[in-house]
Amino acid sequence: MKKDKEILKPYKLSHQILSLTGINFTRQTVIGFTELTLIPSKDSIRYIWLNCKQCCVYRVTLNDTLEVQFQYSDPLLEVCQQDSKQRNLEYLNKSQLTGVTAVDPEIGRGELVITVPLEAQNMIQEGKPLRVGVEFSLEKPQSGLHFVVPNTEGTLVEKGAHMFTYGNENSARLWFPCIDTWSEVCTWRLEFTVDEFMTAVSCGDLLEVVYTQDMRRKTFTTIFQPQHVPQILLLLLGK
Repeated sequence: MKKDKEILKPYKLSHQILSLTGINFTRQTVIGFTELTLIPSKDSIRYIWLNCKQCCVYRVTLNDTLEVQFQYSDPLLEVCQQDSKQRNLEYLNKSQLTGVTAVDPEIGRGELVITVPLEAQNMIQEGKPLRVGVEFSLEKPQSGLHFVVPNTEGTLVEKGAHMFTYGNENSARLWFPCIDTWSEVCTWRLEFTVDEFMTAVSCGDLLEVVYTQDMRRKTFTTIFQPQHVPQILLLLLGK
């Protein structure tokens, strides 16, 4: 059965960059960018599907030059979407299974559907990689990524404010666009820009820490070899 699913995939993920910049503890918001490098396995690709929940997507580009159209649909936001007289557990389970299958990355599906324009088909026919860039944000996420800001007096450091993610199955899509499956293994570059009093801890080897000119913010950059998407983890804490 797995082989049948793999045949349906028109591309393979080889590398992903994840950059989180606007991390605001007061508003509990995140502004980010991710870029996925896909290797085409077919001569023509009409659509690219990514997993993405809770995110607001602003812009999608291909190879930095083409701004492309996209649609977002999460069938699990409303499991029983059709007006039906059925009100039983069997109908609910069936509807939920249909929704899960509709965004199953193992068969090349997801909540974010990106239209590949004609201008990109020549690159696909030549087997050139496609770099899919997605600008997105999160606002008060309910799962996947958690802000902890105790209701006490003092600065964020004095309060012990911190933020963390967890690596359970299907949780990566809750805080950044990705192909959220154990079968997709790729290399990674992670970039987290935080206030100068915060420290970012994540998967991989720390490559560098670069401060802005005003010394108010710094960017932690880590890289690591092929890894599964669901195992991407992040922790932000005060000094």
